[in-house]
Order: sequence, then C-alpha cells, then structure tokens
Amino acid sequence: MINVRTKLIALLGHPIEHSLSPAMHNASFQKLGLNYVYLAFDLLPMQVPKAVDAMKLFGFVGYSVTMPLKEEILKHVDNVDSLAEKIGSVNTVVNESGQLAGYNTDVIGAMNALKAKTELKGKRVALLGAGGAGRAIAFGLKEEKAIVTILDKNQGRAKEVATAAGCSSLEPEKLNSLEIDILVNATPVGMFPNANEMPVEKSVLRKDLLVFDVVYNPIETMLIREAKRAGCETIQGIEMFLGQGAAQFQLWTGHNAPVELMREIVEKELQK
Repeated sequence: MINVRTKLIALLGHPIEHSLSPAMHNASFQKLGLNYVYLAFDLLPMQVPKAVDAMKLFGFVGYSVTMPLKEEILKHVDNVDSLAEKIGSVNTVVNESGQLAGYNTDVIGAMNALKAKTELKGKRVALLGAGGAGRAIAFGLKEEKAIVTILDKNQGRAKEVATAAGCSSLEPEKLNSLEIDILVNATPVGMFPNANEMPVEKSVLRKDLLVFDVVYNPIETMLIREAKRAGCETIQGIEMFLGQGAAQFQLWTGHNAPVELMREIVEKELQK
C-alpha cells in the first residue's frame, strides 16, 4: 500500500514506454513486503539537472538510468564506483543521505551471466558492438583477464573503446579470421521488431563456442536459435537484464532480489 512512508525509485531515460523494469521491481517490492514504488520518467539529457534536483528534494532513494542518459548522469553524482568510472557510464544511482553514488550494474549482470557458464581468464572473446553495452562488457571482460577483440561498423568508436579498455579492435568482416572461445553480441541486431536478423553469418557458429546475446526481446533471438542448432552453448539476454536488475535492487533496498519472481514477470511481459 502506498502511504506517507513509501520510498520512491525512478527510471530515467528516453524512450521508456517499453521498459520492463517497473513491472519487475514493483512485483519484487510487493513479494518482499517492502514499502517502495518504482516509477518511470521520460527525460532528455537537457532535463537531467532539474530532474536530479527534484528527486533530491523529494527524497528519492535512487534511480535506474537508461539510454541516452548513462553518460550525462555522471556529471550529477557525487561519487562513482571505480569500475563505473572506468567505463564512463552509470546505470544505477543510490541516494546515500543526500550524496548520490553512481554504479554500473550492466557490467555486473553481464559478467555474472558469463561466469555462470565459464571461467573468463585467458578466454578469447569477440565482442560485437562498441556502444554503451559493449563498452561496459569490454571493461568487465578485461577486469576478468579475458582477451578481447571489439568489432563495430564504426571503426573510430571501436578503436576508442579498445584503447580505453586495453584490448584490440578489428573490422567486423574479419570476424572469421579470429580464433575465439566466446562470441558476445552487444549490438541491437536481432531485437524486436527485427527479430529475423543476425549480427554474424551462420558459418561463424561452431559447437565449441559460447554465444551470449545481450538482446532480450525476443527471449530467444535468431542468433541464439542458430547457435543452438550449431551445437553452441548459449546465454540469453534475459540473464544480463535480470542480473543488472537484481544488483540494483540490492543496492537500493539492502535485500537480496527475488530473482525467480523477476524472471517470471519479465518472461510474462515479453510474451504479451
């Protein structure tokens, strides 16, 4: 029940109409009997300063930050987690007695999903995409001492991220020339409504490869479907989404997230 003691948490980004976070987090608060509510606000970068001031005034416990605000929000927090600072983006803010602390739980979600399947140290990884998700994953993989090659159509961006993270970059068309253990898709290729697209040729997929697609809508992308047919081990994007959400939940509330309920809610929403 919402009352005068209800604690407020927000999602900030643009667009946010299709976000599954409100359903996932509000169901989790209810499950654990926590007096919190999670609201979504559609914001442009120019509106962030006023929004941050307003949320401080109204005592928001914290907020999620999605595209295109993950870099902009860095200017408005008081403290930044060391890994989030290296990555250069924040997706989670916690109000700690008036001081705003920034974190990046995207990287936590991605690394936990990968480490549930394999040891990352020394593994050769082809990372497709040097955008926000790709950048976070590149830094996370380097922290785990993996050998990372970034491939992106935007060669300038790929080189910039590779230099910052301490890995290498390569033109996407040269993917077949790489010897790799893990393939990670951090591009939006294959995302609904373009669910019949793949970021790589089928010839890249082989049975000793671990394939991780960060796209979670649809739950099973064409890349994951074809990877399974080729005998690859796979990780679906929902694992990263749930992992980052569970880490956020713990940072805001101090409680472990009900991950299986989160999974149930997200899968139900995706099936609509």
